Amino acid sequence: MMKKYLYVASVFTFLLSSSAVVYAEVSDPNLEIQSLKKAFEKLQAEYGAEIQSLRAQVKSLKEHQEETVIRAVDERVGEAVEKKLSGVDYVGRYEGPFQKGGLIYRNPSGFGNVSVGGYVDHEFENFENTNSTFDQHRWIINIGAELANRLRFYSEYEIEHGGTDAAGGGEAHVEQAWMDYLIKDWINFRAGALLVPFGRYNLYHDSDLQDLTDRPLLSRDVIPTTWTESGAGFYGEFYPKIGTFEDLKVAYETYVMNGLNSGFSDTGLGGARGSIESDNNNSKSWVGRVVVSPAIGHELAVSGYTGKFNQSNDLINGIGLDFLSTWGPLELLGEYAFFDIDSPAAGTALPERATGFYLQGNYHFWPHVLDQTFLGSGFDNPTFTFVTRLGLVEIEDDNDLTTGDNSEGRLTFGLNYRPVESWVLKLEYQINSNHNENLERGGNDGFIASVAMGF
Repeated sequence: MMKKYLYVASVFTFLLSSSAVVYAEVSDPNLEIQSLKKAFEKLQAEYGAEIQSLRAQVKSLKEHQEETVIRAVDERVGEAVEKKLSGVDYVGRYEGPFQKGGLIYRNPSGFGNVSVGGYVDHEFENFENTNSTFDQHRWIINIGAELANRLRFYSEYEIEHGGTDAAGGGEAHVEQAWMDYLIKDWINFRAGALLVPFGRYNLYHDSDLQDLTDRPLLSRDVIPTTWTESGAGFYGEFYPKIGTFEDLKVAYETYVMNGLNSGFSDTGLGGARGSIESDNNNSKSWVGRVVVSPAIGHELAVSGYTGKFNQSNDLINGIGLDFLSTWGPLELLGEYAFFDIDSPAAGTALPERATGFYLQGNYHFWPHVLDQTFLGSGFDNPTFTFVTRLGLVEIEDDNDLTTGDNSEGRLTFGLNYRPVESWVLKLEYQINSNHNENLERGGNDGFIASVAMGF
């Protein structure tokens, strides 16, 4: 382009020099004007098109530059607006900050991130000597917040059987609501309404996590089901080295809390769950759990509990053991618990002990012949699981019927299907047996089907 401009300039220079010669040689002014006019007309005819083309190119370059700048500004503004005003991302049920809330809202003020999640289950059961029925059993909402790098909040609100206003009477209550002050990996402070760390199942009871619909007898009649207490304490984890072995992990939780009251009987300890509002005595209870993991997928844990359950200084003490061992597609897990209860000197007689266990095996598999069927198509990792669980509980007689100690056993066989990890269809059959008073199903066998989904 510069060459063209130089060329045009040289032409003008030539014309000027020519006009000087003409002026010198021609004395008639009219002839001089005519000569210059012809020269300019010739120049315009020869180079006018190129000049117009150059002008058009300059205009196009200016417009293109303006569009590029405007587009870049629009993109930057759009990104900023999306970052500041949207900030919402679904990361999956188990990928959130608490592994239980998949929808993350990133606060544009920088105050912290909020996560929302939950789960729902719906069941059908058909047992001997009872009516078959559908049950909208649970609807759970989890809300968590990371107010700063070391300040966290987590909550779980549970609605069962349609809620308190539903026909037949349901429940609606806070199951968890606690705050964390993070200090170090090995020690952190927590306070609020806490899931009691006694046994494994109470901490991982969510329906979408479990491979069977009904909870173990142990986790309903000996260890109070979804046992929540109000309290405060510490938790953490560390990785001790033993020689060249560096995979060992030790985790713990320990809390002081209100604790159990005297609401238990020889049909279960579930009625003794304490209030998250107030204690029935002036002495607090203690609970703790220590987990040792030599490798990923393998855990051995011990739990302990002690506390007074009335104003007469009567104690209830408990100890629990649980384990998890994973070998490829095979999972083995189980729990044992024993509670020793002081008998009050006066008043209603109470059972003096409650004990039980369960053992469970899960085998995960997938026949690839089903990849292109409706069961497999469109899913990254669909899975079937065979499940077997054996459980037994025994609670000492409280002399209400003078029939002796009560016990109940259960053998369950199940098959479930997961198109994705957080959605599961469960089918299972229970074989139940009992001695004396019924604790759960009595001696009635039956079939259960359920669907559960976490989000």
